[in-house]
Amino acid sequence: MKYRDLMLSFSIAETQFDIISLCLETLSNPIPRHVHSKNSYELHYISRGYGTLIIDDKKYDIGPDCLFMTGPGVPHEQISVQNDPMKEYCIYLQVIPGKAKQENELVQTFLDRDFWFGTADENIHQLMKQVFSELENRHSGYELMLQSVLQQIILSVARLYKTNEVLCRQNQASRVNVSDQAYLIIEEAFLYDYKTITLEELAEKVSLGIRQTERLLRKHYNKTFLQKKTEARMSAACQLLLETDKNIYEIAEILGYSSSEHFTNAFKHFYGVTPSRYKK
Repeated sequence: MKYRDLMLSFSIAETQFDIISLCLETLSNPIPRHVHSKNSYELHYISRGYGTLIIDDKKYDIGPDCLFMTGPGVPHEQISVQNDPMKEYCIYLQVIPGKAKQENELVQTFLDRDFWFGTADENIHQLMKQVFSELENRHSGYELMLQSVLQQIILSVARLYKTNEVLCRQNQASRVNVSDQAYLIIEEAFLYDYKTITLEELAEKVSLGIRQTERLLRKHYNKTFLQKKTEARMSAACQLLLETDKNIYEIAEILGYSSSEHFTNAFKHFYGVTPSRYKK
């Protein structure tokens, strides 16, 4: 289940939280390496299944009740165990900090982290289930109920940061004058459409000109369109090489390369080794 264009916003103290998408899905396929924009956060709760989270080339084992947050500028990817894939609740949100010099303590705790990995308590699981129950049933007043439950999730997660912290990196978040939805569209384009996406298609998706889109990628991801697309394809290539029995020809076809030779040359240029050697 994926819910987008929800137009859900709420404030805690003077900080505004905009909910961009809510997802509940089984991650049967690998989620390639990707990065969120400077004002974006994604909460992941794993209710069952197993897999691996890779952050800056560091691996974390994922199992039931794992909770992690990936914030602005953090490269990450997820790989499920094939015979027991992860079932994930995911909240993608963007934040507009308040103007007050001193934020609410828990809100500031949330904003000060750009990555966190730990274990959820039963409260988080129940709140996540309630969010998707409200979305599915849509009883009278469900939007107000959603805002209340989502506020509780943010505050509960911030409490966990203080009591069950594994990794913390400081980050100064900033907001730019671009549609919030544009960042989600860009990230999903490179996650799911890296095989065929073109700069022209991406520009049309985010309702910007081609040059504006290219500037946006350079400013907020420090990469060109071609670099972003190549990065996504190479990340997917590594997962296919290590996690499947597919041969080089099949992987080249999946990734949209015209031939296995073209794929091999691109992979070697990117990683310095051939796909065959990497797999070994």
